[in-house]
Amino acid sequence: MGFRLGRARAIVLVLVLVAVPAALSAAPAVATAEGVVSGSDASTVTMTVRSGATVRVAVNAETRIIRRQPSKLTDIKPREFVGVTARREADGSLTALAINIFPPEFKGRFREGQFPMETGNIMTNATVFQNVRRIEGRTLYLQFPEGTAVIQVPQTAEIVRLTQVRIGDMRPGMKVIVRGTGTIEAGMTATTITIDETTR
Repeated sequence: MGFRLGRARAIVLVLVLVAVPAALSAAPAVATAEGVVSGSDASTVTMTVRSGATVRVAVNAETRIIRRQPSKLTDIKPREFVGVTARREADGSLTALAINIFPPEFKGRFREGQFPMETGNIMTNATVFQNVRRIEGRTLYLQFPEGTAVIQVPQTAEIVRLTQVRIGDMRPGMKVIVRGTGTIEAGMTATTITIDETTR
């Protein structure tokens, strides 16, 4: 099946971890599985992973199911909450590599502000207060508690909109990433299920 984590998809997974309270630090190790949905009911998703194995994933009231869909800069509206991975240029400016447009439910769950990533890039989780298209380029203006950020958005930047959906919205053939506890062999209990509609 050849699944591969894209830049924006990896950001989603990092942000999910940021949202977990520190009190859960002693919880069982997080497991991750990628595959294709083969079936679902009110409390279980069945998926086939790259090896061909079938995995049963339990879903409960705490499970978040997130759909990732391609989007455009012009779709980003003022007051939307976004996460931007950007590269710091030699002149100090920021150039976006990937943008996640979060659902309203995510506001307050994640760390807002601007901070360095292990990759050397800069993560900005903030509220859009202006989205401007200019003749000389595309610019996104963001606001967070400690300040503001101006980020240039090239055509090559990956832009994805995230929405929360229900288990009833899942269909066979959907590509998914599951994070939770358990193992592929014994079954998993999902913390998050991400439906990836950015690739075909």
